[in-house]
Amino acid sequence: MDTNTENKACNCFKDTLNRVKDHLTEQGKVPEGAIDVDFRWQGQVFLLTQSDYAPVNPKVEAKFRAPKKGGGHARNMSKLEFSLMATHCCFCGRKYQRNNA
Repeated sequence: MDTNTENKACNCFKDTLNRVKDHLTEQGKVPEGAIDVDFRWQGQVFLLTQSDYAPVNPKVEAKFRAPKKGGGHARNMSKLEFSLMATHCCFCGRKYQRNNA
């Protein structure tokens, strides 16, 4: 995809999801005659703001064994999860316009 150097709104997420849908349909992964077919981004968000934002925020998961006070490491894994909020479109590079209200 081309880079969007202007700050006009992009449809990259919608276009990419449609391309995935078309590709999987053409490849026969979605059977012909299937009904109630629905393609969605996982991790989709809805923000109560007028700002420009990405409709999907990638989720990061980290796992580790914490060190014990007496030496060695914990038997069980510790886990952290968090989502990132993009400042630029990951497809065209356009910077999202934020309202500072």
